[in-house]
Amino acid sequence: MQPINGPHDWEKTSIELVLPPIERKMPRRPKKNRRMAKDEQKKLKPGHLSRKGLLMACTQCGQHGHNKWSCTNSK
Repeated sequence: MQPINGPHDWEKTSIELVLPPIERKMPRRPKKNRRMAKDEQKKLKPGHLSRKGLLMACTQCGQHGHNKWSCTNSK
């Protein structure tokens, strides 16, 4: 066999081009929960409340914006 400089020097044939195999989705475990619609609200368990819109306050000084670990005000 002798080396050839590139594909442009290959002999032309009447054989069809070989294409790569079709990509298939692999089987996997189904999702646990269904996808919620954009306008659908998250369901809460009875007796539980949401923290949405709640301002957390420092337990040391009672101010908003930090917690007791980053509090610089001492009692």
